[in-house]
Amino acid sequence: MAIKRKQGFANAENLKTRDVKARRIDEEDLADRLSDLPDHVILHIMSSLPIKEAVRTCLLSTRWKDLFTSISNIELDGVLRNKALRNRFMKFSDGFLSLRKDISVDRFRLCCGPGIDDRKINEWILYAVRHGVRELDLIFRSRSFETRHFTELEFAVFTCKTLLTLRLFNLPSLVLTIPTHCCLPKLKVLHLTFLKFSDDESIRRLLSSCYSLEELLVESCELSNLNKLSICHPTLKRLTINDGHIDHSYELEINTPNLVCFDFGYFYCEETRLSLINLNSLSEARICIGFIAKMFSNYCNDTASAFDLMRALSCVQSFHLTGICLQIQAMLQSPSLIPEFPNLTSLKMGACYAGWENMLARCPCLETLAFELEDFDPVDWHTPNKDPSCLQHHIKAIKIFALKRKHVEFQLIGYLLKKAGVLECLTVEIESVTKREQRMMSKNICALPKASKKCHILII
Repeated sequence: MAIKRKQGFANAENLKTRDVKARRIDEEDLADRLSDLPDHVILHIMSSLPIKEAVRTCLLSTRWKDLFTSISNIELDGVLRNKALRNRFMKFSDGFLSLRKDISVDRFRLCCGPGIDDRKINEWILYAVRHGVRELDLIFRSRSFETRHFTELEFAVFTCKTLLTLRLFNLPSLVLTIPTHCCLPKLKVLHLTFLKFSDDESIRRLLSSCYSLEELLVESCELSNLNKLSICHPTLKRLTINDGHIDHSYELEINTPNLVCFDFGYFYCEETRLSLINLNSLSEARICIGFIAKMFSNYCNDTASAFDLMRALSCVQSFHLTGICLQIQAMLQSPSLIPEFPNLTSLKMGACYAGWENMLARCPCLETLAFELEDFDPVDWHTPNKDPSCLQHHIKAIKIFALKRKHVEFQLIGYLLKKAGVLECLTVEIESVTKREQRMMSKNICALPKASKKCHILII
């Protein structure tokens, strides 16, 4: 019996040994297979790793010893609370860039917080510029980076001949001054977030120097130094201006004949002058309409600017309309002033605004309709006096987001199902429900009368 037990233990040990050897062989085989890959493939894999992990690959084998020095995508993250960690980060970054081969930089992303030496920041960014960087992301989360340290950097960045993409984010202590000889001939994408512009001429000079610009984002920027924000560009295709407010004495001019997508979400006063011209190529727009009175005390009642905005966008094919309910409803309840949208096939509304049927009446070719019911109240709903023609004859898909299981919401859905004669799909997204509640609501909605026999209902 003892002999059999010993033989059993011996067999178990042999199995364990074989398993360990098999794992070693598999790991060695995997390492060999990775090493057999061409350098450019390995470098592509390494570029997706954090920079420190990529450097550590030099320990794998002699084949990998110097590969990290050829990485073309560099990402340095210096948002660190501990002083010792910040010192180690600066030492590591200096060391890595000094060891790196003298080859071009495809993408350089630098994120710095408090405690990082300004001179080091300058050196690292200038390194990227001198090595022909094509995509540059600068994220500064510190108020200690002073304007005087940025002068040389501004000139280098804004005269970089190789840049295709430039993103500047959160420079709270800086008034961004564009050098006189600004020249970014290849730049196609420009993102400006949490910046403050020095004057009208500065932003005009920047845009006019980007001969190939296709995408511009101006987000949460401080515009108090400007009298006029003029965005006039012949090649611009995508424009986003949002998350901020415009003073009452301000003028916004947009002249972009090749613009395809427009996202506008600034709050502005009734005195603000909006000039939107040459938007005939526009196919997609998202507009957050919001008015502010002086000192933000209460909302303005004048909707003239909103009508001007709507008229300028009347050629779009896809439209997302959202904002302050009172202002949009004031506009929609004046049907004679709503322009016709002859090309519009997709419409999304930020709520079920009173007067929504007047908007639909001006969209003869509408095929997709969506409502977000976050701000939907019982007072928002009434049965339209006249059924929109597009609802009866054209709309094929309806989407309802953020359903809260209110009776008035079922009235809306019931009306849409009853009147949509060619509807093919109704999608309803329900907020915070159990599976049992979802099944019950699905059953109730499916039981509603439908004008279209082809309609499928999807509850999510």
